[in-house]
Amino acid sequence: MHITEKQLKLITEVVSQQTIKAYKEDQAKQQEEKHDTRLRNIKLLLRNYRALVLHCEKLEDDFVKFENTSIQDLDLEEISLESIESIKQSKAKSLSMVYFVRGKMEAYKRSCSEDELKYFRVLEKKYLTSHKYTIQEIAEREGIDRATVYRYLDKAIEELPVIFFGVTAIKFE
Repeated sequence: MHITEKQLKLITEVVSQQTIKAYKEDQAKQQEEKHDTRLRNIKLLLRNYRALVLHCEKLEDDFVKFENTSIQDLDLEEISLESIESIKQSKAKSLSMVYFVRGKMEAYKRSCSEDELKYFRVLEKKYLTSHKYTIQEIAEREGIDRATVYRYLDKAIEELPVIFFGVTAIKFE
């Protein structure tokens, strides 16, 4: 069977259109996954924020203890220069992350209108305060029901990707 020039051109056009369509769908899917990953990362940071703060508060104590320890008191067989550097880097990253989250939460608070501050207060009680409030306690303190607490949390967290990641978090249609 012989394909004419016209048929070949038509086949090429159809295949090209389908390829472009598949590429655009793949790009959209990747963008959606990127957005979902950012949201998951924000939620993960918020869930672990108190632990990071506690870890960083302990850092000061550790540094003071370490400064008062002589080199002779260290078990050099167990401690290597690489492990000390690794610990310092890990602690520095933890401290940086705490300051990053604090700064972003402060930016979110400043961006809230008077009416939207209720979302921030619920988010703050759930994740940021030193006291870990239950959903019921938050509901009672805010004078709302439990379902509203969850709605407020969702609303607040929905606003955070742009504050955390800037323009790259905006989903353009």
